[in-house]
Amino acid sequence: MISDRWRSGVVLALLVLFVAVTFGPALVGRGMLLDTGWLHAMMPYAAEGPIPQGTLWCRGDTWDYYLPGVENIVEGVRHGNWQTWAPYEVGGAPLASLPNHAVLSPVSWSYWVMPMWLAPAWVKLTELVLVLAGMVLFLGRLGVRRSIALVAGLVFFTSGFMMMWTNWPHTKVACLIPLLFWALDRAVRERGARDLAAVGSVVASMLLGGFPAVTMFALTLGGVYVVVRALLLRDARRTLVAGGIAAGGVGLGVALSAVQVLPFALNMSALGIDERVPNQVKPASLALTTVAPDVYGTCVDGLWLGEDNPIESIAFVGVAALVLVLCAVVIRLPGGRRPSTPALLALALAAVVWLLWIGGLPLELLQKLPGYSSNSFGRANSIFGFLCAVLAGIGLERLVQRAEEPRSSRGEGGPRRPRLVVALVVLLVAAGAAAYFLYAAYTYIDSYQRPIPDLAANLRGPALLLIVSVLAVAATLLLRGRLRLLGPLLLVIAVLAQSTMFAREVLPLTDRDDFYPVTPAHAFLKENLGQDRYGASSWEHSAVADHYRLRTPTGHEFTSPEWKALIAAVSPDAQLSRTYSDFPANVPTPGRQPVLDQLSVRYWATQPMEVIGAAERVRVPAAQRQALAVMPDQETTCQVPRGNLRGVEVTVPDGLRPRQETPTIVRVNVGTGADAVTSERAVTKPLKRGEKLRVAVPDHRFTTGPVAVTITFSGKRKPVHLAGRSDGSAICAAVRPERNDGLRVVHTSAGAVVYERASALPRIRWAGTSEVVADGPTRVRRLSEGVPPGTVLLEDDSTPAASGSTAEVEVLRDEPETIRAQVTADGDGYLVIADSIARPGWSATVDGRAVDLVAGNHAFAAVPIPDGTHTVTLRYDAPGLRAGAAISSGGVLVLALLLVPAVLRRWRRGREDVATPNDTSS
Repeated sequence: MISDRWRSGVVLALLVLFVAVTFGPALVGRGMLLDTGWLHAMMPYAAEGPIPQGTLWCRGDTWDYYLPGVENIVEGVRHGNWQTWAPYEVGGAPLASLPNHAVLSPVSWSYWVMPMWLAPAWVKLTELVLVLAGMVLFLGRLGVRRSIALVAGLVFFTSGFMMMWTNWPHTKVACLIPLLFWALDRAVRERGARDLAAVGSVVASMLLGGFPAVTMFALTLGGVYVVVRALLLRDARRTLVAGGIAAGGVGLGVALSAVQVLPFALNMSALGIDERVPNQVKPASLALTTVAPDVYGTCVDGLWLGEDNPIESIAFVGVAALVLVLCAVVIRLPGGRRPSTPALLALALAAVVWLLWIGGLPLELLQKLPGYSSNSFGRANSIFGFLCAVLAGIGLERLVQRAEEPRSSRGEGGPRRPRLVVALVVLLVAAGAAAYFLYAAYTYIDSYQRPIPDLAANLRGPALLLIVSVLAVAATLLLRGRLRLLGPLLLVIAVLAQSTMFAREVLPLTDRDDFYPVTPAHAFLKENLGQDRYGASSWEHSAVADHYRLRTPTGHEFTSPEWKALIAAVSPDAQLSRTYSDFPANVPTPGRQPVLDQLSVRYWATQPMEVIGAAERVRVPAAQRQALAVMPDQETTCQVPRGNLRGVEVTVPDGLRPRQETPTIVRVNVGTGADAVTSERAVTKPLKRGEKLRVAVPDHRFTTGPVAVTITFSGKRKPVHLAGRSDGSAICAAVRPERNDGLRVVHTSAGAVVYERASALPRIRWAGTSEVVADGPTRVRRLSEGVPPGTVLLEDDSTPAASGSTAEVEVLRDEPETIRAQVTADGDGYLVIADSIARPGWSATVDGRAVDLVAGNHAFAAVPIPDGTHTVTLRYDAPGLRAGAAISSGGVLVLALLLVPAVLRRWRRGREDVATPNDTSS
């Protein structure tokens, strides 16, 4: 008989091969395990080319929120600062005091020692190692051999939750679920101090992983597991001790992670995040993704035809794995034994399936409970994948044991009938499940507006795997001799094959050049913006401002209601979700928006086609018109009258269709000599017949004319047809700035037009006049209509009124957690900071004396200042951080007290073994 050590070696070799063909290249720098290729969906990145093929479009959070936040924290620590405040988006938001970015999770170790573009792949490898280790330890306690536990670990690691949520904190938490159940099982059965420490360590690691909902789901199932297992001890004292050890371990875990959990709880409560409405039950048809993950698409290349978010919806575990789950339920161990643990896990799986895809009254009741009332139960896909993987391991173990069972142990009479009955049950259950999935899928198609292409092709592979898997089970139960081992082998191959194909499809492998490229527009803003803000009209993803260290009023952060109100005053469509805001295209009169002035929006960036201004009408008699074919890289000329110029407009009578893989670049050169300005624009989307093509140029006044314009097209293979004159020149119109529009084009490049806003106010400024406006909507309306630059609107009269003074303000320090300024005033007034910092944690001092930090202009902070010269300092001290750190320190001490005696005993035992060698005398 082949030893399990040899089998484990083979499985490990297959796992190494799995890594090599999925995300292995990213481990050695050949690509990145990060979907930043999706940046190319918008300008300015689209000017460099389209979204790379194979990009999963639905993972925006991972690179526009999580990774930039991790960068800020890690860079802060490298410069000696634990950065608890992120100042760049939505006026600022808490950072390192919260577990949102999972930087203190042990799974995130690579972020601290590797480049950011490389670290995500090593995080994924760490998740795989932890899943495998946890499965080996937990299933080993259930009598499953190591080689089979490794296969079960692969099933969980490649489950829909673990793959689709890649690079979110969710998988950093979920990968620890097997270790949690190992620790809980030890707590129930061994009931020692080390077991309490093990539970506490795993729970703390999960809470530090940054997504408490998954921890809550896992602990709920773990609580049920502990209660049932403890009751089966059939001894009141041992049952109570087991429950106490498990509960104490959870409490220890909360204490160990309090340094982040306590600030998180206080911050979420302050923002009202706990008032979310939980999601409804998922469509039953999505259960088909458990065996056919791509049946509705996977959001790779934007393809998804399902009714819900694909990240939440795809619940893949694999055909062979589900057949093995059935085996765990219906196949008895040799001798007819039926251990209780698989039955408990099977009941738990049935309950999770019901709650995920059927719902009804049980889900409604569950979502009335604390925690469940503010979280989508769809994240319980993590528990679904774990339970399926565990039961698949148990089912494979039972199959292997039946295959290895000696013929003599089956008794003499009628061993064939039980085997046939079991095989028939497995076949019928599998066929019934497959029929249900197919029926649900076709029902969905009949009622859906958009037809789902290639459904039969997407189901053909899973159907074939189902047949192979059922035949493999039947062969194991019906054949004789060593041929029976072919059945488990085929099932392992089926698991590995389908899991590898799914992982290869949904794990990203992005070119390193797409790691937040610094475009010319970004370079301009980094050089010129300073500590003010830039706004963007459907340009870039404002949430990546954290990466570039540029301030913007929108972004992807938990945002105060007051700041949201100001954003809505600029554009009601700016708030795209509870935590994401971005200005849409064509915001009206951005240069004359008083709220943008208040928000200190110094620059306004747009897509290159959004040239704000009016084109002059050009009248050319029909007899003098003719189409003009402009070959690639060939110059054509035209003329515009003298005057203020912001852009040039031409007409493409036949339209313009850029190549799919390469944008068309339009370059213009206006004027000659020292009076010349140049610009370019990328065309990434087709232009219709007769559509106007505008190219912005830096604002310039030409005093003599007419002004010569040269136009060139590149990136195309065919000529571009322009409206032209009979003399061979093009017809072009001058785009003029509107009178007093408050804008000036200061930068143009292929992917951007950047305007300077003349009326923007400094972010840190003096207000010599104050006015009390108690009503919030009234304050927002007043700010939208415009208030004098030196006026601050207060909520009440609890602080002194300003006296109409003036002052000089010198900013001495402007850092994420500390702002310091020197103010020399000739009367009472307010120092206004146009950040979202009038909230718990921020405090102010004037010459070292604490003063009130009050809300000013609805969403900002204001500090009352008397006349004279004063030093004003504002600091952020994250609420709950000090208390949480103290609790965590106590937790570390308790953990040490639990583990040190055990370590000392092991050390002494080792020394005694060395001091007392084995007796070899005869």
